[in-house]
Amino acid sequence: MLPAVIAQQLGQLGVDLDAAVRRLGELEATAVDAEATYKTKFSRIFRDSSGSVEDRKQQAVAECDSEWRQWSLAASAVHIQKEHIKALHARIDVGRTLASTARAEASLAGSGITP
Repeated sequence: MLPAVIAQQLGQLGVDLDAAVRRLGELEATAVDAEATYKTKFSRIFRDSSGSVEDRKQQAVAECDSEWRQWSLAASAVHIQKEHIKALHARIDVGRTLASTARAEASLAGSGITP
């Protein structure tokens, strides 16, 4: 692979990583909001319900199902984005290794030594 191509791909990976980190921040904010919505509604319903503690808890769980699902989906999106960022880091490491190999090959080719 040509060094210029490797450099171009590494540059694009850097741009992709920057965008992924910004997106992670947005997803984390969404997850925090979803968690707050769920917990606030849960506590309000739990407090306002009557019956035993377990009855009140089950009432709150049942009435907050939609909010709990939204929170779970938001938390899942954060996890997926973190994994995407890890993959980008791995691709950058591979690109650096390729660049180093290309430099070594170019240096070796210039020395007149054949492998």
